Amino acid sequence: MHLSTSNFKTPSGRHVFLLLLTCALVCALIEAGTAFEFERISRIEQRREKEYQGALEMHSAEHATSVLVAGNSLLLEGVDFPQLQQDVGPEFSLRRLVVEGTFYLDWYYGLRRMFASGARPNVVVLVLNPTQLSSSAIGGDYTTHFLVDKTDLLQFANDAGADRNRMSSMALANISFFYGARAEIRNWILGEILPDLPNLTRSFHSTPKPLAGTDSQELAMQRLQRLDRICQEHGAELVFVIPPSNADLGTSALSKAASAIGIQVLIPIAPGLLLPSDYSDRFHLSPNGASKFTPALAAGLRQVLLVSESRRNMTTAFKSGLAIKRRLSDPPRQTSFANALPDRTAAGKAVHNPGN
Repeated sequence: MHLSTSNFKTPSGRHVFLLLLTCALVCALIEAGTAFEFERISRIEQRREKEYQGALEMHSAEHATSVLVAGNSLLLEGVDFPQLQQDVGPEFSLRRLVVEGTFYLDWYYGLRRMFASGARPNVVVLVLNPTQLSSSAIGGDYTTHFLVDKTDLLQFANDAGADRNRMSSMALANISFFYGARAEIRNWILGEILPDLPNLTRSFHSTPKPLAGTDSQELAMQRLQRLDRICQEHGAELVFVIPPSNADLGTSALSKAASAIGIQVLIPIAPGLLLPSDYSDRFHLSPNGASKFTPALAAGLRQVLLVSESRRNMTTAFKSGLAIKRRLSDPPRQTSFANALPDRTAAGKAVHNPGN
């Protein structure tokens, strides 16, 4: 009895190469298509990209002080930004950058990346609550792709306490838009299917916890100093804004400690002053709450910016005066008498040889 044998053949190297090439092309098409299409169809992604590019274009200007106002959903929902610009005044040019779900680490490395890319605002206003300042959490793979530079990725992962598996995921998210934004894409799809889903998920937000113990307060201060240092290194001044909250999350202690070392911390509305109806959930402001917070923020911010502008003008005038004094004190260039006289030999040759 004859045994049947299959006609199976071992794939050649050419077949393996073609298969790998096909997979690479499919991945490239998915990556390019996602990066292009998601920005086109998602209003949130369009807003983020537009605000980020606007932040990169910020530079010092003579006619207006450039101010970058950055933060998470507390800024997005708690501040009427057009009204803020109007109340602060035309002599200050404000631009906003909101990335939802972000914390201190996201913004520290985000500012590093923006400064490295050429952003030069005069003032950086960062809106976070004390819990988000002291937390080691990050905004996830999306912010790893959107805010973190490749050269900072390893340090960012270490600061976030990532293990090796998480580091691998963060590395892929950093280089791939599709992988980094997959959660945002999923949320967009769910939002299209269930338009009321964001209102439902609001109830899942946990209440922020106050800074507990001296260690947390010291960590918060160290992080404020790191933020202030990186801003100063690139010619910007830091203003840290603490939005309203139902309870004191360590706001008072943080403000006093920051004031002692010269870091501006604004608390436009003290904790516990707003009504429960001024909040849409446990810590996001409602439109009614935003209508109260925006003018209070504008008044405090304008005062800080006027002082900052005056200080910057004095520094510029002082540097200009030093430059003028240095030029005046330099000895005048003396022309050598010998060099000033014509070359007699050459002059004599010219007289005796007029035809040359």
